[in-house]
Amino acid sequence: MIELALLQARENEGPHSVYLRFIVLAPRRRRGLGLFRADTWLLDDPTLPEWLRRPIDEHFAWFNEHLPMPRNASRRTRLPPAAICWFRPQAHDHIARARELAWLIDEAGHPTAMVKTRRVGDVIYRDDFQVVAKPEASTRLSV
Repeated sequence: MIELALLQARENEGPHSVYLRFIVLAPRRRRGLGLFRADTWLLDDPTLPEWLRRPIDEHFAWFNEHLPMPRNASRRTRLPPAAICWFRPQAHDHIARARELAWLIDEAGHPTAMVKTRRVGDVIYRDDFQVVAKPEASTRLSV
């Protein structure tokens, strides 16, 4: 797994808080896809071996049960496509599960990365486990 750092965003929980997200690196894309966007095309892949399919499906099911679906609070609609979801520092169980899921997806032949930042941008949704933010135009990834 490649580790990346996200720089130049806004939003702090504390001066040393680190937010995490996991992505699937996609060829010919400027940014990777969020981990949860991989569920449809990954589980529909007929070449995915059963020893990976079952635990990947179980992890997605766990997140469906234990991670709220972010919604735009003012309109009760889905969030804008440019919004990025980040695990909050205290979401230990969710982060551990996401690490395992990223490893499984990596084993299936789709490289993954963990992205970290202290500042996420303009927060448009928050719950106990995650924040969703619109990054600033100057937000960059660096290795």
